[in-house]
Amino acid sequence: MSPSLSLSGTVAVFPCPTCQETINTSMQECPFCGTDIDHPIAAASATETSKISRAYSDASYLKIMLGILIPFGALVFFPFLGLAGLVGFVFIKYAIPVMASRWWIKYGRMKSQDLDLRKARKTVIVVSVVSLVVLLFVHVGLL
Repeated sequence: MSPSLSLSGTVAVFPCPTCQETINTSMQECPFCGTDIDHPIAAASATETSKISRAYSDASYLKIMLGILIPFGALVFFPFLGLAGLVGFVFIKYAIPVMASRWWIKYGRMKSQDLDLRKARKTVIVVSVVSLVVLLFVHVGLL
């Protein structure tokens, strides 16, 4: 029987506590600065890094959703594409506040000095405000 090439091991990435370079948890020492790696602390740091990465990714999805709201709104005015534009616009118009609320529930209480988390939080605030304005003031009807 040949050995398995499973990638499901517990290797994750985290910033080195000394030089802040990204390294993986399987290292014994940082290849950049030579600092010894404390594996329980590295695992905790990798978990936080992973959560921050997901928060940033989810915030990026919200930004993309807001970006496609405008083209869907513009499609409403084109013959034969109006129904697709209307359906897409209405769906995204209501999906953004739901997804933004989900983001705040999952990541809103995270405390970190990480720049990516700050950028994600700022993105979600802007998207939330813009989507609230769209939700309250932009009404698209069939007639």
